[in-house]
Amino acid sequence: MSVPPPRSPTAVRWIALICLAPILAAAAAVWLQDFGGALPLGLFNEGRAVFKGLAVITLAGLLGAAVALVFEVIRGRTLGLAGVVRGVLAAFLVTELLVTALDVGLVSRAGGAGLGGPYREAQGAAGTRVFLKRPHPGSPLGFRTATPYAKVPVRRRVLFLGDSYTEGSGRSPQCNYPEVTLAVARDQLGPDWEGMNAGVAGYGPADALALLRFLEEEGYEFDAVVWSLFLENDFTDGLPGTERRVVAGINFRFPQSPFLRWFHPLNSRTFRYALFVARAAQLRSASDDAVQRGDGECRAPRPLADPLPEGLEALVRRRLEASYREPLAPLATGVVSESLEAFSAETRRLGIPLVWVVFPDRVLADTELQARLGWTDEPPGYDLDRLTRWVRERAGDVPLVDLTEPLRGPASNYRSSDTHLSDEGNVVAGRYVGDRLAEHLRASPSPD
Repeated sequence: MSVPPPRSPTAVRWIALICLAPILAAAAAVWLQDFGGALPLGLFNEGRAVFKGLAVITLAGLLGAAVALVFEVIRGRTLGLAGVVRGVLAAFLVTELLVTALDVGLVSRAGGAGLGGPYREAQGAAGTRVFLKRPHPGSPLGFRTATPYAKVPVRRRVLFLGDSYTEGSGRSPQCNYPEVTLAVARDQLGPDWEGMNAGVAGYGPADALALLRFLEEEGYEFDAVVWSLFLENDFTDGLPGTERRVVAGINFRFPQSPFLRWFHPLNSRTFRYALFVARAAQLRSASDDAVQRGDGECRAPRPLADPLPEGLEALVRRRLEASYREPLAPLATGVVSESLEAFSAETRRLGIPLVWVVFPDRVLADTELQARLGWTDEPPGYDLDRLTRWVRERAGDVPLVDLTEPLRGPASNYRSSDTHLSDEGNVVAGRYVGDRLAEHLRASPSPD
């Protein structure tokens, strides 16, 4: 068997340079994203230390690979370590192409595939991209309803937008916040109203705005919009310079910059699939538990465990630090402000009223949880009124419904294991919002 002749020094150098270019681009992307301030508030809300450590390891590996290729360029002959680098690079690129093709074709943009996590990407007729839950017999858009919503309603319709608080943690319609709200409002306004629950767990303000535009593009009509804001995470979800994209059926956050998105190895679909596999059981369990569909009587809330569940206490303290610690709270208030302005402009264009519903951070309303955490007064270093103060200042002429006082009291308004509303809390919120909504709709001019 003949042995292929060795490559000429010029060929060796050109091959090394071709491999060196993407490696240097990847190293630059890691530096810019994780150390250079391209994303001032980072890419992740949780697990930042772990991702920072992975970024350090990734950058060190890329620089080591670059050094091996530079030596090959200088010497003009093939080196063993550089050969390993080329092999790893080729294997990664091939894997990334295959994973991307499979993910786009079978998982994250295929509504009924049933593979991966619970989300998919969809695009409206005019190009607006949203992430939604997978379709089911009750809704082609994956909304939490047993019957598909008609695009053109026979009655006047209220559109509910928001995150898991709007999608609902109640067991059945009679104990789920949007449905209770509409039932109370209809008692006062008459039967010529219906609701459309378009809440999607995981949404931030920018995502809800995109969904409003998507529904318009798809031909859905509505006569009023109720937009719900959850203080606990909506101010930290909208990290500047980032956007949500679906990979492996999970709504991951990515940089808006194409350079960072394409060249940073930890933004690759391959890495995000590895994350999904590592967390698949946890993600699926949490998703299913938060918004179970069912019928029947509202369930009595379980008492708050003593001692507090470790996950609940850790979540509460982490969110307090992120949102209320002075001067450490890195609030992405600009995204919320821009979304509110855009919501107002969009509903004015449509000639329909907008109502803004604000759900408090659980720890600000749950007096029993406060006592378990040892609060006798506002914790030093925390400005617990900062977000509600910001909301009141920005609401302007948009009717504002603040649920802090209605939900203030014992832990029975919340589920025992997390910060979602219990069935009882959904009813309390729905009744209060229903009364306020009826007032605002009664005062709004009827369409011609």
